[in-house]
Formats: sequence, C-alpha cells, structure tokens
Amino acid sequence: MEQSTELANILPQLNIGDISHSIINQTTHTETLAHLLFLPGQYLLVYKEGETTNYKFIAPTALREAFAAEPIDSGYLPPNTVRWGRCHKGEWLVQFYPPQSYCISLENTTLTVPMPGLIFAGCNRQYWIWAIKKFEQNSPLFYAPLPNVMENGSICFGENSVPNCSPENIMQVWQLFWHSAFNQDSVQGKSKSYPENVRSLLYQLHNKNSKRYPTRDLVPWGNKTITTAIELIIS
Repeated sequence: MEQSTELANILPQLNIGDISHSIINQTTHTETLAHLLFLPGQYLLVYKEGETTNYKFIAPTALREAFAAEPIDSGYLPPNTVRWGRCHKGEWLVQFYPPQSYCISLENTTLTVPMPGLIFAGCNRQYWIWAIKKFEQNSPLFYAPLPNVMENGSICFGENSVPNCSPENIMQVWQLFWHSAFNQDSVQGKSKSYPENVRSLLYQLHNKNSKRYPTRDLVPWGNKTITTAIELIIS
C-alpha cells in the first residue's frame, strides 16, 4: 500500500483501510477491476489482488497524464462540422452553413427565403443557432433572423423530441429544425427593419423572390463571437 503522509494529516478523520475494504466488499460485479474515490486534492484508487485489498493515492496531475494517453477518435464528422469536443455534459459540435435559401413553414404557409451564413451548435439535448456574415474565428455573431430562437440563441423545438448531440445525430436535428413549423414565438429583435416581428421580413423576402439575405439587416448578438458561443454551450 502507498499512502501520502501529507494527505493523511489533512484527512485524519478518514479510516482509509476501512473505506477500501467496504468498497471492495460491496462490489458484486465481477468485471469491476478497481474503484476511484474523489478526495480533497487527490484521488484514491482501490483495487484487489487475490484476497488483498490495496489502495493508492493519486495526484490530479498524474491521473490527467494517465488518461491523456487514451486515444480518442471522433469518427467521421458530418459535413459542415467545424468543431467537435467533449465536456462534462457530453459531446458537442459546431457547424457552419454558408448563405443559401431554405423552405420553411410559417403560419401554414410555405416560404422560400434566403438566409445568411449560419452557425449551428449542439451539446447534450440542447441546440443553438446564430447568423454570421463572414466565417472566421473572431467574427461577430448575429441573431438568427427566425422565430422560435431564444435570446441566447437556443432553439425551441416545441413538442418535438431531439436526440443527444453527436456526429450521428446532428444532421437529423438540423433537418428537424427546418421541417418544423415556425410560429409567433421569439419574433422580436431579429431584424433592424422589422424589430417587432422578423416574420414580416421573411414574407417580404419570399414575395420578392430574393436570392440573397440583406446582411445589413442583421442584429448583433452583443459583441460575441464563435468562441463566446462555444463557451456558452459547454458551460
């Protein structure tokens, strides 16, 4: 057994031996090889060799180095994906879609409207969307000129259930977003020319058969960038 004298002085109230034996004795799954306990400033690894229960204190830096050697493969990422990662909430992805036209359902009417460049992101079961004029790391973001998108960029899917964000699922959620009916929710503050209701602009673009979204009409999302957005979704 290895035990840190410093930690033993910090945690005199803990009987490490009794804790270790208790953990091992309560383990019923034969495939469990060891246990890792989180203690102030260090970790305690408890494992059994034959009939002997062993424990070893591990510093956070040593544990981080051990797991850092584990290979990570995201698999093939879907088109338009520009960032992928893992955080305490699970997998997250960020995608960029260049300006193009979309068909949307608005108040039982099908509209074809041009959109600016869009940033689409997901983490766990939450998804966000913003507009962007030029795709660069520090380019400012704008509110997506669409209903049903909250002030922080998060998407309201209504009664539609969305899967956890992953490379396998994010394209499904992207399609679900565009195929869902848009309504009167969150229509304010999305357009400079129609600040009270962005739907008026969408109808205008459709009726004029516009091919390009007027990016001068976009409303800034504060002074935030893609980096800010990533910080939001993984926090």
